[in-house]
Amino acid sequence: MLIVLFALGLLSISLFEALVVLILFYLLYKGFKGFRCRGSLLLPLTLHALVVLVSTTLFHTSQIGKAIERGVFLLSYCYGGLLRVDEGSLYRFNLFLVLSGLALLPLVFYRYSQTGQPAMFWGGWFEVGAFYSIFAVASLSLLFYSKRVYYLLPFLLFVGVVFFTMRRSAMLGLAFALLVFALLVGQKVSKKAFWGILLTLFVGFAVSTAILAQKDIRYKTMYEMVLGRRPINDETLNHISSYRWEIAKAGVQVVKKDIQERNWLALAIGHGINSGYYLEPKSPVGGVYESVFLLSELIEKGLLGLFAVLWVYYAYFKFLLGFRIRESMDYLLMPLLLALGSHLVGTVFTFFWDAMLPLYLVLFMVVERFRSYKL
Repeated sequence: MLIVLFALGLLSISLFEALVVLILFYLLYKGFKGFRCRGSLLLPLTLHALVVLVSTTLFHTSQIGKAIERGVFLLSYCYGGLLRVDEGSLYRFNLFLVLSGLALLPLVFYRYSQTGQPAMFWGGWFEVGAFYSIFAVASLSLLFYSKRVYYLLPFLLFVGVVFFTMRRSAMLGLAFALLVFALLVGQKVSKKAFWGILLTLFVGFAVSTAILAQKDIRYKTMYEMVLGRRPINDETLNHISSYRWEIAKAGVQVVKKDIQERNWLALAIGHGINSGYYLEPKSPVGGVYESVFLLSELIEKGLLGLFAVLWVYYAYFKFLLGFRIRESMDYLLMPLLLALGSHLVGTVFTFFWDAMLPLYLVLFMVVERFRSYKL
């Protein structure tokens, strides 16, 4: 079922979300039959869903469909507790990821040659970066699990694709995943593997930064600011942050206005999904105040919603800190474990929610259940 879930995520976001709806109904059925979800993220995700639904219903009812998608859909996390995996199924899943990454490469570069934007069957820069980060981890997992050096080639190819997307969120997410992988491997295998992974990261960042400083206005501006060729002002900060500086300024004004007017309910549960369409000052980019996620989440979901999001971060990293590679089979868990972490780190400057977040949550729950069962 993991392969089916991931395959639909690759093929079509509409098909994937249709499957998520079916999963939620199935979870309701299993709940009536006695199934109880016991994952560490259940409480924060439930709180998050309630806050999103209530705030959007009260303040921005037209977006209730989005509220269900961005709140309730995340409770599909519990489905991971119903999935049974063993060494064979995990190996097949990792192999599926690597083969998918290789098979989709021609499509990614064909779409880029035709439109100037790399893409798979759907999405664009960000989706390519996110999926290929997972493919890179899977190839590294198979490399250490099977000790077959030819998995190094897809690993390097996939890392190259992530840096090719030139998206900071994808590069940050990949860097986090590979750094954690290196630390875990360094404990179990040898320091050579640890330094090998770090060298790959260093080369990737060095080469991509050199290219981006020439071609990307954000990196070029930052480079010139560091050298003193540009002053630090609103224009410079907007160039570096992809206009997030201006968005953040508008968002701060929204929060200040709520405090001044003692709008305690909005401060507690937020203004609802896509509230930038009706709040003043309006978001410069439409419905969202996409800047630093702390501010973005506070406006839409209030202090309670922000607390729920931070709780998810805390619970995930607490689990990660206690995770150890005990046997070769554990390498096969890495894509499932690190997909969520890669997303959480990569979205620090965007939003907690993503269309594929239900998938990452299910994968993480599979690891949680597998580890509790093994213990």
